[in-house]
Amino acid sequence: MELKWEKRYPAVIQDGMPHGSGGGDLSGYAARMDELERKIIKARYKRIQIFKEIRDHIERMEDENEKDVLVYRYVRNMKWEDIAVKMGYRWAQVHRIHARALKNLKVEIE
Repeated sequence: MELKWEKRYPAVIQDGMPHGSGGGDLSGYAARMDELERKIIKARYKRIQIFKEIRDHIERMEDENEKDVLVYRYVRNMKWEDIAVKMGYRWAQVHRIHARALKNLKVEIE
């Protein structure tokens, strides 16, 4: 059986070890992977910086309820219903506080 296989497919090496196809140079692939990794790291760093800026702007707000709603929603990623329960308000009141908070939040992001 093995001889038939080798006769039909002479390029197949049946030694149980993995073999690359084509045997080409992988340096181009490695360079592209390195470039992509650098781009991903740069984009991640930018998102972290933006997050910090937004968090700083929220912390400088005067109204504590507005700050709480924005932190619960956008920093802690809580659902509206959970925010209402945590703050002891009705869902509609939380949305009114949120709308007011967005009007008062002054953030400029490039």
